[in-house]
Amino acid sequence: MHMENVKKFTGFDKRLNEIIKKYGYENTEMISSTRINAYIIDILTQKCTGRNVAIWGVGKKNTVNSHAAVIIDRYILNLQGLKYLIDSSKDIQGTDFMGYPVIAPEEIADKKIDMVIIGSRASADAIIKNLKQIAPGCEYLNIYEELALRGIKIDYNFFSEQNIYTDLYRLRLRYENAKEDDRQGVLKEIIASYFSIRDFYYAEKYSQIYIHNRYQDYEKLKSMLHEIRALKNELIQINREKKGNVLVHLIDSLRAVDVFENSPVQSGFKMFQAYGEHSVSFTNAYSTGPTTYESMMGMIKEKLSFEEDVYDNNFMFQFDEFRLLSEMKKENKKIIFYVAKDYLIMEESPEIVRKEQLHMSEKLWSAACDIAENDKNIFGFLYYPWELHFPLLCGYLRNEPKIMHFSDVGIEDMSDFITDQFEDCKRYVDTQFDYYREMLGANTIHVFTGDHSQPVYSEEHKEYPFFMYYNNPDRVSHVAFFISGNDYKRTEINQVVSMLDFNEILKNVVCDKNMQIPERELVQYQYYNIQNKKMREAAEKNGFWDYTEGIRCFLSDRYLYVVTATGKEEIYEKTCGEYMITESREAGAFADMVKEKYDTSFPGFWTIRYREV
Repeated sequence: MHMENVKKFTGFDKRLNEIIKKYGYENTEMISSTRINAYIIDILTQKCTGRNVAIWGVGKKNTVNSHAAVIIDRYILNLQGLKYLIDSSKDIQGTDFMGYPVIAPEEIADKKIDMVIIGSRASADAIIKNLKQIAPGCEYLNIYEELALRGIKIDYNFFSEQNIYTDLYRLRLRYENAKEDDRQGVLKEIIASYFSIRDFYYAEKYSQIYIHNRYQDYEKLKSMLHEIRALKNELIQINREKKGNVLVHLIDSLRAVDVFENSPVQSGFKMFQAYGEHSVSFTNAYSTGPTTYESMMGMIKEKLSFEEDVYDNNFMFQFDEFRLLSEMKKENKKIIFYVAKDYLIMEESPEIVRKEQLHMSEKLWSAACDIAENDKNIFGFLYYPWELHFPLLCGYLRNEPKIMHFSDVGIEDMSDFITDQFEDCKRYVDTQFDYYREMLGANTIHVFTGDHSQPVYSEEHKEYPFFMYYNNPDRVSHVAFFISGNDYKRTEINQVVSMLDFNEILKNVVCDKNMQIPERELVQYQYYNIQNKKMREAAEKNGFWDYTEGIRCFLSDRYLYVVTATGKEEIYEKTCGEYMITESREAGAFADMVKEKYDTSFPGFWTIRYREV
């Protein structure tokens, strides 16, 4: 079997599209990635042909999805004049990236560069300001500005698939404010948009509003719903009989505090309640890092972030590096990764099928179809990067979505909207999984986890950048992790668990049907040094400098020992659910044990890596 980037519609999905098309509910309003790509080719051809060109902003060293890497990889045929890359980081000046020399901004005039492509969306204004000071005669190209001039406003990286979530909010706002004569047209767009991302819950909800108001051709809409329900029921009947399918739902930033009840009088699930009835829950599971790339290496490769330089070509993994995949292969399962273009996770392999979809509901539908249509059992790895991770967008937001990022925590004021936006996202995720549970098969084993936790907002610490939550594991590394299936009795495992043991736990619990869990006296999570300019400025302003250069954290069920790359040491004790700094003898003994038994140093590659959150 060769790697499949599956684009064509087959089976249930093909039939669904035929039904939607027959009744005229195709979504024609969304700006496609293909259309954006065509515009960019046109922009680069117009602006850069016959010019000496450089890209300012190398991004994460050797990353596969920085602006510079994507521009070079996808558009080099339209950039025959590309000569240099520019970056203000002295650590990478004088090196090569993807075959192009990296120069300092001050060298622009000497190198006779007459067109600079802005290689960062977040830092575009700063780059343009610096360029005008250093080389006022040099022109620049901001891809986002050029797209906006052509009527395309993009909230995210131009190379990401266009996200429909923000469009859905705008459509619903138009509907609410429309005159009665105009409402049915907007409502039809809303229904088409929800069906396009396979969000049946909200598509059906707005269809019922359309039918209730007896808008034009409402009887045809009733017929369409009837056909779609018949199709779903057929899929449900097939999947009801299926056994042996395993789905891993990696929901970016799925926090334990949002999923598990944790009070003296009650334990259970705040989210995914239907899945929690038959589950094995690891209530004290911790990631190895506070960001996706840094924690993913722990989950997949079973290595701490500092054991190899994550940012030196370690974003994507080989088949043999993910031990669980070999176990699934032994069981003759078809291995499918459901990902988005932004982060494909696995390198191409003849052992893996890859399906690229952006939205949560699309992936759930695709997995349900694959279970129904394949004779082999499925091992599906579904990665959801959007719904619970910044910028916290989903298919039903009550208020206008505000576009903030992980790096904005503690720097930009989010107090007036972020809590409500996050609650909407949690509710949306819960709704989608509850709706799809029957379609995914009653006997399917589901593994839910997050790659890391995250600080969303804290009134008490509203000026804390994300790295200053190092002493609050719930907002850094405490992830939701549980396995759900009809054969499991409701079980809570409360010992500390490192996501380094993700492969081993799934092998034991899912494959070998035993509850043997690796025992650890503590878990580790690690912060790389921060190069993001805004964060470093905030650190200098607020006295947080010690925590920008890297942090090691050693956590037991009672103590937290912290050491920074600048040599600062702290010891915390868990009291009433919070970690409070302490000088007790017992805590000191814990720190001594850590220093005696574990490596508390920082790696040799430390000072030569550029990293931006």
